[in-house]
Amino acid sequence: MVTLGFVGLGRMGGSMATHLVRNGHEVVVYDSRPEAVEAMAAAGATPAESAGAVGDAAEVVFLSLPGPEAVEAVASELAATTDADSVVVDTTTSTPGTTRAIADPESGLEATVLGAPVSGGVSGAEDGTLTVMVGGDRATFEACRAYVDAFAENVFHVGDDPGHGHAVKLLNNYLSATAMVATSEAVALGQRAGLDIETMCEIFNVSSGRNSATEEKFPEYVANGRDVGFAIELLAKDLRLLGEFAEDKRLPLLLAGVVRSQVGRTRARYGEEGDMTDIYDYVRETTGADEPTDAS
Repeated sequence: MVTLGFVGLGRMGGSMATHLVRNGHEVVVYDSRPEAVEAMAAAGATPAESAGAVGDAAEVVFLSLPGPEAVEAVASELAATTDADSVVVDTTTSTPGTTRAIADPESGLEATVLGAPVSGGVSGAEDGTLTVMVGGDRATFEACRAYVDAFAENVFHVGDDPGHGHAVKLLNNYLSATAMVATSEAVALGQRAGLDIETMCEIFNVSSGRNSATEEKFPEYVANGRDVGFAIELLAKDLRLLGEFAEDKRLPLLLAGVVRSQVGRTRARYGEEGDMTDIYDYVRETTGADEPTDAS
């Protein structure tokens, strides 16, 4: 049996690793937080003392880390304990350039790298219904497909370039953030005119204004006062990475600047632990949507 490794056991990584264990895989895990490792050990995983130790014990190592800097640091550790027969599957929301850099043999990491970021949020990770966008060698992807299927419902191979998966993920999150900002403004204006969220979303969702925010975030979360589980800090980070990607490709994204500004203002207002849905609260607060008006 192939031994799997998992480095990074946060709200996303912990759930993905748990699905691997539940599917009968032998999984060696590490996180900088001892309590996260202990929780996975209780679930049936084997704890390791470092990321390097995970690479020493496992043939396929999954990463779920905060961002590119953490990926580079862990890849450096894995370079000392993995070899050409190893595979590193990076599910982190990172940059295409970072993924290509660690996949380059000159980086010191001999393992084959698959860039495999995920979409679906904490609930998708918990339910095992994530979407995974994989860039990298197709044969390696096919060999690892069964492991990815343990926590994913939709899996796409988007190209042989290891960075392609992360490129698609950044573009996806840009569209998601744009939909959230635009829908927040539309709903706030509608409320100012006396409409309710449920009615507006019901109409939007059978009309041309339909998007991810109208279909799920507003009717299921905002209308019920619940967080969607995607920290505004992470969204701000993703938009920063998108900007770096666009700059690298010398292709300006004009609307991205507006969206990033609104997300940044929301982050400043509600703090780094604020939720993506706080964008709507910020728009409502700053536009005075709750204030009475005689205008129709």
